[in-house]
Amino acid sequence: MGPEWHDTGMHPRFPLAVAPLLVLVACKVQPDPPAARPGATDIAQPSSTGTAAKSDPAQIPAPGAVETLAGEWRVAGIDGAPLDEAYGIALSANESEMWWEPRCAQRTRRYNIEGKSISFRPIPGAQGETPPCLPGLPARLSDVERALDTATEIGRTPSNGVLISGAGHSVLLFSQ
Repeated sequence: MGPEWHDTGMHPRFPLAVAPLLVLVACKVQPDPPAARPGATDIAQPSSTGTAAKSDPAQIPAPGAVETLAGEWRVAGIDGAPLDEAYGIALSANESEMWWEPRCAQRTRRYNIEGKSISFRPIPGAQGETPPCLPGLPARLSDVERALDTATEIGRTPSNGVLISGAGHSVLLFSQ
């Protein structure tokens, strides 16, 4: 008669081995749309006025003010381009300061948010050469610091990122 068939309640000529394949085909995972991928559509280009360009509706900050930066953050973009390095840059913050770990690296800034305005200022004595606790600093950390130091605006992106911009520079952060 041919191969042995099991009683699966299916047509007698429907082999049991084919059923899992049909389930896989029916449950095919679809890729995330670009707007669902952090940083995919949220990289705003700095403009000559110091604010993120807002010609693309997908890059207009969503309503709702950012009240604090307290928490852990991943840098997703710098100056309108994705952070595409072999390493990541993470920042930590409380209600008044933002820093790069380890704190002994002395890369800390105080910040103040008022509505959609933000300002950062380095903490005196918290900057300088690479401290002995580190072999070195990430190369793009200075770009992040420059964007923070010149920042004047803060807002949420459609993908719930935080875009900080000013003086032609920007940094895009996502909560970790």
